[in-house]
This record gives sequence, C-alpha cells and structure tokens, in this order.
Amino acid sequence: MKKLTTFLVAFLFTAGMAFAQSNNATTSQTGNDNDVDVTQTGNSNTASSTQDGDNLEASIEQVGEENSATQLQAGLNEVAEILQIGNGNSASQTQDGRATGAYDPDNQAFITQVGNGNSASQTQENQRSTATIDQIGNGNDGIQYQGNGAQGVSADIVQDGNGNFASQDQSNNAFSVSTIQIGNGNSSDQTQEGMRNIATVVQDGNGNSATQEQYGSQSHPLSGLLTIEQEGNGNAGYQLQDASETGSTATLLQIGNGNWSSQSQFGPGANSASVQQFGNDNTATQSQTGSGNTAAISQSN
Repeated sequence: MKKLTTFLVAFLFTAGMAFAQSNNATTSQTGNDNDVDVTQTGNSNTASSTQDGDNLEASIEQVGEENSATQLQAGLNEVAEILQIGNGNSASQTQDGRATGAYDPDNQAFITQVGNGNSASQTQENQRSTATIDQIGNGNDGIQYQGNGAQGVSADIVQDGNGNFASQDQSNNAFSVSTIQIGNGNSSDQTQEGMRNIATVVQDGNGNSATQEQYGSQSHPLSGLLTIEQEGNGNAGYQLQDASETGSTATLLQIGNGNWSSQSQFGPGANSASVQQFGNDNTATQSQTGSGNTAAISQSN
C-alpha cells in the first residue's frame, strides 16, 4: 500500500498539483512507541487521529478536495491506514481491542478509496482481526463491524463501480467474510454470529443484491460455508444457516437478469444445498432441516 501511495502522490505532483492552505489535521497520542503520519494534498481536507495505548501505528493520506478521515485507537499493537484520492470521500476507523480481554489485540484496519463521494467505516472491538475496504469509483459505501468478543476474524470488501453498498457484521471467533462487487448499484449484507463460519459474495453487473446470515458455532474442523455468485443485472440471493456443529454448505450461482433464489439450512447435521440458474427471471427456493440432506436445483432458459 505504501508503494502505491508513493507512486500516486508523485504522479499528482508531476501533474502540477500544489499543497493547499485550507487543510486541517489533528493528532493526539497517549502511551509508548506510537506512530502517526498524516499527508494531505488539495483543498479543505480534514484528518484526525487519536491513539491511547502502546505500539500503535496510524497513517492518513488524502489527495483531492473535501475529504475527511478519522481514526480512534485504544489498545496494543494495532495498525490503521487510510488512503483517499479524489473529492468528497470520507473514512472512519475505530479500534478498541482492550475491551475483550488481556491478549494483545493486534488488529489491523485498511481503507483505500479512489474516486468521489465514497464512504467507508470500520469498527473493531476485538482481538487479532483484520478489516479491509477497497473502493474505486463514485458514491460507494462500505461498513464493517467486528466485535462482541470476536477474535481472529477477517473481513474484506472490494467495490469497483458506482453506488455500491456492502455491510459486514461479525461477532465471536475464527471466521471470515468477503464481498467483491463490480458494476453499479449492487448491495451486499453479511452477518455472522458464531464460530468458524465463512461467507463469500461475488457480484458482477448492476442492481444485484445478496444477503447472507450465519448463526451458530462449528467445532474444528467443521465450517459453515455460504457462497453467492451473481453475474448480470437485478439478481437477488438470500442464504441462511441457523445451526451449530453442522458444517453445512450452500452455494448459489445466478447468471442472467432478474433471477431470485433463497436457501435456508437448519441443523443438526451436515446439509448441502446448491442452486444454479442461467437466463432470466428464474426463481428457486431451498429449505433443509435435519442431518445429511443434499439438494440441487439447476434451471436455464
């Protein structure tokens, strides 16, 4: 990320951009061996970084006009980085690992936004977790929350286009969520409560929506797995896993326009469900309750 930042800043300088006079930066540090780095180029940018703890690292780099960035850190060995290039972008990071126990938090949060009017928010109230938001385009919104005792979790949002929205909410231990959206006006909402659950959304097109919900905890080596992949316009997918100790799997693939699918899985045993829809305006519904069930739907037109 630092190499990318150095290149972009150098490029903009060679293009003739000069330092502006109306930027505002505020830093506050309490503790030992903390590091804050703020760089702003353009007009009317605002940056604020507050640290309270030891061995914390924070950096904010903004190139453009009317960008806003805020960082709040409380804990040990945490890293927060924000890079914004464009106009009217906003980013917020809050880390408070000390709220969950005596371990060193080691949380990491990264936001990169290139374009105009993008918004990103990250909240980490946990330990040893990573959150990343990368947005390219205009008017995109990414929200990540990791808390309520979460440890060792990861969350990733990648959005390339305009007007996309992604939300990720994680609590408890050892799981991951990821969202990739390419196009315009797509939305993704992921919720995980429990242990060792994995959820993935990939959407390529316009106006697609995906919702994934996972409740319950899996014991090693089991994992609850959800996957939604949609290509086209106006597709909608919903997945729910509400059981513990199941290791259930649900996969959804929709290629076309106006397709809709819903998958629900309830324990107590490992269930498997898959939907594949090709074409336009197809509908599929799956619901599993019990153990060792397998269901597959394939439709095309």
